[in-house]
Amino acid sequence: MRAGEAEANGRGNQTTPVGWKGSKPKQSLPREVYKLNPEAAILIPVSFLIAIAQPNPSNFRDWGLDAVARIQQDLEMPAGLLYGESAKPGERPPKVAFDWSVGVTLQALNVASRADPSLKPRLQGYVEATRAYWNPAPPVAGYDVLPMPKPTDRYYDDNEWMVLALVEASEVLGSKKCLDYAKQTFRYVLSGEDDRLGGGIYWREADRASKNTCSNAPAAAAAIALYRRTRDKSYLSNAVKLYAWTRAQLRDPDDGLYWDNISLDGKIGRAKWSYNSGLMLRDAAELYDLTKNEQYAADARQIQRSSLKHWVNPSGALKDDGKFMHLLLENWLLTYRLVPGADDPRGAIVTGLNFLHTNGRDSLGHYGNRWDEASAAKPHNPFNLIDQAAVARAYLVAAEALRATAKPWRTPGNNKQVGRQDVARLHAKDGAPTS
Repeated sequence: MRAGEAEANGRGNQTTPVGWKGSKPKQSLPREVYKLNPEAAILIPVSFLIAIAQPNPSNFRDWGLDAVARIQQDLEMPAGLLYGESAKPGERPPKVAFDWSVGVTLQALNVASRADPSLKPRLQGYVEATRAYWNPAPPVAGYDVLPMPKPTDRYYDDNEWMVLALVEASEVLGSKKCLDYAKQTFRYVLSGEDDRLGGGIYWREADRASKNTCSNAPAAAAAIALYRRTRDKSYLSNAVKLYAWTRAQLRDPDDGLYWDNISLDGKIGRAKWSYNSGLMLRDAAELYDLTKNEQYAADARQIQRSSLKHWVNPSGALKDDGKFMHLLLENWLLTYRLVPGADDPRGAIVTGLNFLHTNGRDSLGHYGNRWDEASAAKPHNPFNLIDQAAVARAYLVAAEALRATAKPWRTPGNNKQVGRQDVARLHAKDGAPTS
């Protein structure tokens, strides 16, 4: 977050644009809510619980593609390809998006293009359009906060989100160019590291006052992503180093979750945002997967358990801003897949996303910043790109994960694991659909 951008990111036209080849926004979508009661679960037949807990992933897919289509129709800049930071209902966006919003939107388009391959040309075009943000100024070129030309103002975390998005885009599109962009950007990321405080990457190039979890945990994740694509061991070494530094400096020993930042005088900013713990969770899970070092698995299991307690309301709502929460959500799913013994987050995710869809949309289908609050009766004015993109990403990642069958469901209050064949059998017995 940054001055000015914090307000812009904190808190239409209903026709489909000419040339849009993706899914059209739907006027009405199902709003069913899956609520699980752990205290009562042991008194309910397992088959009934599975029928409640097991969602239809196509709902999440449809909702995610709908959110992407609304971004296209309501937030595209007049010149095309780039998107605006925000807009008022029925008006075009007055200003182009900040790079943080660009990174989240690019990630949303990545997963949308996996769900609907007809969106790949749009993804490719957006990747190239974002080069308008590329600032070649020394000491190392990197993405600026806004398109060039302008005075230099670059953030290391913004560039880390871009690395993650570009590596993923290189996979979706089979594009070496996207991978090259990611490598170039990671060179900028590493230019933010020095030996003060024993290492770590600063948050902002022009104001080296603090080193933040949000500029180190995603840097480690970006390094891991590049290692997986290139098998260059220097990336893995960077990931291990950045993870160790962040863990030593910014981990709360009471619950394993992560504080926000440490200033150069050693003072710790103790706010806890879900994405900070979410990215350290991703790092721990992936480093365990790559190294089989049990300490990483233990870290991941603790973060998973603590974060599920910390960021899930008794109502089932996910209690943070979407621009943070979507990253924790997808890394809950990643950790459950990669780390033996990690808590199963799927019931919480199903309930939380259904709460969001039922309560978080306004009458025009736009979302606000919070995922645990009901939208006002009137449309959001303005509505923000980053909020729409975060929702789209979350729905689509959940659809992918819940469609996968690598791990069985665990029902609340019951330690029995139920695999896909059991789910199909029990759904058939109960007369519920099995797909």
